[in-house]
Amino acid sequence: MTGAISPTGRPYEWLTEDERRAVETPSWTKGVRLALIHFALYFLTLYGALGPFPAVVNLLAGFANGFALGLLFIIGHDCVHKCFLPTLRANQILGRLAFLPTAHSASLWETGHNRFHHGKTNFKGVDYVWTPMSVEEYQDAGLLRRLLERLNRGVAGQFLNYPISIWIPKLILPIARETRTQWKRYFWDSVFVVLGHGAIIAGMLILGKWWHPERSLLEIFAVAWLLPMIVWNFLASFSFFLHHAHEDGHWFDKTEDWSFYQSSIEGTTHLEIPALKWLGLYYNVMEHTAHHALTTIPIYHLDKAGKLLRARYGDAVTSYEFRLGDFFRIMKNCKLYDYKNRCWTDFEGRPTGPALEHRRAPAPLAAQ
Repeated sequence: MTGAISPTGRPYEWLTEDERRAVETPSWTKGVRLALIHFALYFLTLYGALGPFPAVVNLLAGFANGFALGLLFIIGHDCVHKCFLPTLRANQILGRLAFLPTAHSASLWETGHNRFHHGKTNFKGVDYVWTPMSVEEYQDAGLLRRLLERLNRGVAGQFLNYPISIWIPKLILPIARETRTQWKRYFWDSVFVVLGHGAIIAGMLILGKWWHPERSLLEIFAVAWLLPMIVWNFLASFSFFLHHAHEDGHWFDKTEDWSFYQSSIEGTTHLEIPALKWLGLYYNVMEHTAHHALTTIPIYHLDKAGKLLRARYGDAVTSYEFRLGDFFRIMKNCKLYDYKNRCWTDFEGRPTGPALEHRRAPAPLAAQ
């Protein structure tokens, strides 16, 4: 008997057993090599930001250090997904070390990212990564709240969303609503982050003052810590925005409407950014649909996995070669979400993208 069944997005649909083994198996060689390269890049750019060089060199190196922070964060992210290195203990140790320069608690990140973001992707009230306000929420909000949302969904949000909405309130200390009742579970990770990152800042100031006695501690702090953190937080906000905001990607507020397939396969994006191929790991981060489809794929296998995913689901995956104009178009069109009519709108509530039922879909699977 043959019929048509709806796709689920689960690995057995788009990967054979051999393919899954190939893309899901971590490698000591690749993992250790990438970790050594990126820690070396971090320390080299940090030295450039602090060292006995002209101010312009320090500034350029500080800017580059922001990218190095982002690349280390990607390694930490994979370690918390337990997939960067072959053993759990190795991932736990490396993940905490890779997260330390950006002051992230590995256990808090695991709860917020693995449990909430991946557990219920694009579901309002659970997933807090660039969650859009509903049209009704915005219309009922006060003037100040509306102004803040306009800033958040504009260019300013690309600098402020991640540090203000996620990093500072949720990923350093267990003070967020979803973690404070179990604070003991996160306590030692937070101690490690606060003391360890504090030691990093102290080291920066001591070395910077040694190399540049004429500079104030504030100047050293601004170039070696603040500038890189601004760059890194922009990269985080910008990347996560493009991963989960697109006219063809949809959000949900009712459990009965949500599905893994619509949220993770149709609701995330794959971006091709040829100009960033030199950044390696960051380029692979834009292979985001494959990551949501199977979170245990190491970053260094995502490219291969993404090709297999798109070969199976075709145009149902939101995939495009990114241009700067795409960013401004998406930012303009993805302001609010109409959860009732299932489409993106502008701040006036006017639809700016197709409704969920008009999305492109892959050919149905054949039922045996």
